[in-house]
Amino acid sequence: MLHHITKGKPVRTRLIKLRTPQRMPKTLSAEQVRQLIAACQRRRDKFLISLLYETGMRIGQALGLRHADIQSWDNVIRVVPRDDNSNGARAKIKDAHTVHVSADIMCLYSDYLVYEFDEIESDYVFVNLWEGERGRPMTYGSVADLFRRLSRKTGIFVHPHMLRHTHATELLRSGWDAAYVQKRLGHAQIQTTINTYTHLTDDDMKKAYQAYTEKMRKGSDTNHDI
Repeated sequence: MLHHITKGKPVRTRLIKLRTPQRMPKTLSAEQVRQLIAACQRRRDKFLISLLYETGMRIGQALGLRHADIQSWDNVIRVVPRDDNSNGARAKIKDAHTVHVSADIMCLYSDYLVYEFDEIESDYVFVNLWEGERGRPMTYGSVADLFRRLSRKTGIFVHPHMLRHTHATELLRSGWDAAYVQKRLGHAQIQTTINTYTHLTDDDMKKAYQAYTEKMRKGSDTNHDI
């Protein structure tokens, strides 16, 4: 039958569909993050970089933050999806979720309010202070300009989403369960977290095996003592 259809001509076909390998997300080292923060001349910018790194927020979520979303007394930030952001910021989530942060982040926020935000009347956390219309919420374009300046100054190629990748990768390497990382990042499905962030390097595998053998050795020593 196939001979009749193809008239005897050979037909190339792939019996097994090969899966295209997924690239590992680009991340930064802790030292590189420190260099980027140190390169910021403004408290607002230091706070923004630190916030993205420590929370894994998308840049749209950070640009849409309101002061009412930050509970400084409890070290909690609410990530709330809104469709009416005047700067076009999008959270890319359906439901609000809570992100716990360090006291250091809240100190940066307080310093920013006291020394730079001052008497500006705006519900938005991140606003124009030195360029553009003062007090207007920052846009994606103004953030892109900031990251380009930091890249030139430090020699480190960086864009906002790399800080999200870095945060998630650090959590997983430190032993966080993927379900917790999913919740923190606001992924709707845990499979998204797994597919994106659980690609292990050879170094990850080596460290994991060393930890395993150390645990087994200690267990063996304990049994001998008994």
